[in-house]
Amino acid sequence: MNTQQDSGYGYMIVRVTTARGAIPLENAIVTVHNYDPEFDGGRGDVIAVYTTDLSGLTERFALPAPPRELSMKPGNGKSYETYNLSVTKEGYYQQYYANVPVFEGITAVQNADMIPLPDNGQIDNKTIEDNIFFETENPALEAKRTKPSQEE
Repeated sequence: MNTQQDSGYGYMIVRVTTARGAIPLENAIVTVHNYDPEFDGGRGDVIAVYTTDLSGLTERFALPAPPRELSMKPGNGKSYETYNLSVTKEGYYQQYYANVPVFEGITAVQNADMIPLPDNGQIDNKTIEDNIFFETENPALEAKRTKPSQEE
């Protein structure tokens, strides 16, 4: 159903929960970034910021996406655009979703399951890399993650 209003845009709703999806989290902050290969991890400029409602959902929002016709023939290039999301809420570890695909005319639901901080409120030895989730393959980012150390 490619309507005129869908042309050039895909849509996303972010669902933020905890307890493996059982409990929705209200007032979580979802920040949408464009992809920038020059920035470490690909996180580029902030495009928009949304807050989740009582059901743990953001509003449905539009993001630019290439025409779906690109997927009809091989060799036409990437038929989707990728974005990065960071999800934060007080009392929880920040989650970061890299390369989230957006297709023209499609509404995607991105799940973000937040992990509570320890009871003492202190952040343990988890690093941001422990909370990065790659939604689609990106050879440049994957090479950075799997690059062997210089000591080997």
